[in-house]
Amino acid sequence: MDSALAILKQEPLSVRCQSLTELLPTFPIRQLHMYLPQLLSNIFGYDSTPGWRLSSLHSNFHPTDFKAIRAFLKPNGGCLFKALQCLESDNSSHFLFPFNALPPNSVALLNERAVPALYRMFVKVDIDSKELSMTAYHYYFMYFTYFLIHPPPGVVWPASLAEVLYTQLVEDYLHYFLPPGNSIPNFSAAPQINRFVPNTYSLSQAFAEILFEMWLNQRGNDTNKVVLSIDQVRIIRMLVKHTHRFVYTPHLVKDRYTEDITNYISSSFQSNTFQFLNYHFTTWPLISSFRGLLETWLSYIQPWRYTSIVPGPLTDSNISEWQNFVRDNLPAYCNLLDRCLRRMSHSLICSGKNVTLLSRVLKIYSAPPLLRLICELERGNTHNIVNVFTEGDAAQELLDKLSGEIMHLEKQLSKNTPSSGQNSAASGLFGWISEGLWSQPDQQDAQQKTLDALRSSVSQLQTMFYISPNTETTCMSTSEKFGPDYTIDALHRRRLTPQGRQRMIAGTLKRDVKDVTAECNPALRPICSYENPHLVRYLYKLSLSLSRKVSKQLRMVHGSKGPIQSVLKPLVVQVKEDISEDGALLLNLRPVASYRFIFYSALIFFLSYLSGINPLLIFTYLGLGIAACAFASSIVTSS
Repeated sequence: MDSALAILKQEPLSVRCQSLTELLPTFPIRQLHMYLPQLLSNIFGYDSTPGWRLSSLHSNFHPTDFKAIRAFLKPNGGCLFKALQCLESDNSSHFLFPFNALPPNSVALLNERAVPALYRMFVKVDIDSKELSMTAYHYYFMYFTYFLIHPPPGVVWPASLAEVLYTQLVEDYLHYFLPPGNSIPNFSAAPQINRFVPNTYSLSQAFAEILFEMWLNQRGNDTNKVVLSIDQVRIIRMLVKHTHRFVYTPHLVKDRYTEDITNYISSSFQSNTFQFLNYHFTTWPLISSFRGLLETWLSYIQPWRYTSIVPGPLTDSNISEWQNFVRDNLPAYCNLLDRCLRRMSHSLICSGKNVTLLSRVLKIYSAPPLLRLICELERGNTHNIVNVFTEGDAAQELLDKLSGEIMHLEKQLSKNTPSSGQNSAASGLFGWISEGLWSQPDQQDAQQKTLDALRSSVSQLQTMFYISPNTETTCMSTSEKFGPDYTIDALHRRRLTPQGRQRMIAGTLKRDVKDVTAECNPALRPICSYENPHLVRYLYKLSLSLSRKVSKQLRMVHGSKGPIQSVLKPLVVQVKEDISEDGALLLNLRPVASYRFIFYSALIFFLSYLSGINPLLIFTYLGLGIAACAFASSIVTSS
């Protein structure tokens, strides 16, 4: 046994798999029963080791270990599954799984001595010791699904999740136990497997039930909240799409066995998926990772995209095939749409990502066959259904906000558009040079795309919910609908309201409330993604040191007017109300930390090196050019 435990420490992992492949078939049943919990803990990293790095092994970067572990864990002929099958032949080979590893809802029911139907397939539910006794197959499936929800410390999912070993294993197991269009492996025909449950309960059905329980039943309660990551939701979306393929793809072999399992999995899948989506739609924070959950919902309500030979949209020719699915899942179409629209009303809808999400949702629901069917079913069914189309409150609220955002964006874009004539030429040239060096990247093109997407969304909402474009509330500004963007305090200072703060963060009030002053030190604003963090901190310390030495000169520049001020003003930032105080003005060196400035500076040095010109001379000419443009702009403006 000691030699077997030493194998679990072998490196590399491909050698460990080879040693286990040679060793496991030689174990007697009793020794294999003792070894399996330690082996699974080592595989998934629950024994204070890094595990087999299932979440990080990539097929392109670690091909040898990737292929070896995948072959060891594969369901058809893998060494581990052969060992599990041997353990199934022994009636005494039971394994204990703790209650605290189960979803919070199930733990609460078990503590109340109410055993959910799923757990009746296990050998024993010991409520007093808070443990489940199960067979080897079930034990492995519980470990495998638990790894996604509660990975060991230090596990980080990479960006290319599709090529990770764990994701590939999920696909292997789904295609083997739930094969779309093919016959289901009839494990119940073998007497040694699933002997503690009725013969009609196959291993495929058990695998699907454990997936639904451990992944889709991740819903919290009053005392225990559940928050998933975007990577966990992405893998759960794989389960949703594959289950659609399995349930709704016609099977080559049609028998009572396959039909019973398919119907059972379909019913359990629908109830668990809606409750999962409904809980997380309510509790998910207002951050960009909501996109993964929304895409999971859109995949669930569009099974026709994954089942036909040539996946496509819902049309008049195939609407009758999906009428029962839409009727059975009407809450997923109505209730979740209502939650989605209300969520959009309280989020930064002018953000490009949020506009894209809204456009995707409206595009799906605006399909005439689906829209007609949902409206008909909604009018005839009022049980546990939010009448999102009949009442239209959520749509009207969102439409009012979209209209307000459009008005603000149009106003901002009109201000950013240069006027005609010499003033435009002079200020445009100076503005282009100065903004290229001292400003953050221009967002005018992105704002224009956002504006076009908002207008399209407004048009789709008006068409879907039969809202007249001339409705008074549609033309109402955001401040009239939701309150002012700022208030006046006792010291006659403007303070942003929550609505105004949200719009300021989004950038739509940048020019409308320029006199709103920040209460924090502007030099200490959070580091942005387009800035180098280390350089920002160093330049701030340097700015403090230099500002003490040139404080008089900074006050002269801050109080002066004319062309010189227009050039030097970006270099001075006021951090205190009384500029006569020491440290009230700081030399603003922070723009130098932007990656844009660093890139332009490196480009100038590179070009000067190639041309043999002193780079300091180029910077001198550039400074003189900016000063000349500022002087010309000042003369044209004053005239």
